[in-house]
Formats: sequence, structure tokens, C-alpha cells
Amino acid sequence: MKAQEIDKLNEANLVLRHFVDLSARLLPFLDELQRKKNPTLEELQNKNKIIDVFESYNFDTRTSEMLIGSNVLELIKKSFDHISQTSYFLRPGQKNGVLNKFLQEYQRLSDNWYFISTN
Repeated sequence: MKAQEIDKLNEANLVLRHFVDLSARLLPFLDELQRKKNPTLEELQNKNKIIDVFESYNFDTRTSEMLIGSNVLELIKKSFDHISQTSYFLRPGQKNGVLNKFLQEYQRLSDNWYFISTN
């Protein structure tokens, strides 16, 4: 493999990692906002901005499987779709199982990335 190809793979991994990190912060916040029965104007604006972020991404969920051996992009997509469609109907404190699966995979990946960076 040429140095240029390695650089492209490293860059793709970095972009993927940033997107996964961003998703781990935004999706729980979106879930919280989506559950609000009487959101403020600012909360509605924040919710719409987050939705715009995820709707603007056109990614192939298989990318993460090829790059890092994880279905994390598929979990992000499923989490976003589930939050968008059902979070309003969940009771306060009720767990969002789809989001929890993503957050568990995120934690596993984060642990792996931390381990790799310390070696």
C-alpha cells in the first residue's frame, strides 16, 4: 500500500471518528428535545439544527464496517430514525433501546481508540 493510500485511510478514519463522537453528543440531546411536550423556541431551533445535521449526511452505513469493523454508522442512522419517529411517545425516563445500542458501541469504540492512542 502506498503512502498516499495510507494517508487517505487515516483521514477517512479521522472523519468517521469525529462524526461518531459528534453523534454520541447530539443524539442523546435530540432524544431529550424530542421528548419535551412544550419545548421553548430555542429548544425547537436546536432540535431542527440537529435534525438538519443528520439529514444532510449521505453516508453508506457499510463504510464503518469496512474501515473499523463496526456497524456504528448503521446504529447512528437507526438511532436518528427511531428518535425522530418515536421519542415523543416515550415516557420520561423510559430508555430508548436503539439509542442505547449505539451508545454501547460508541463506548466500546472509544475504549479501543483510547487504548490505541496510549500505545
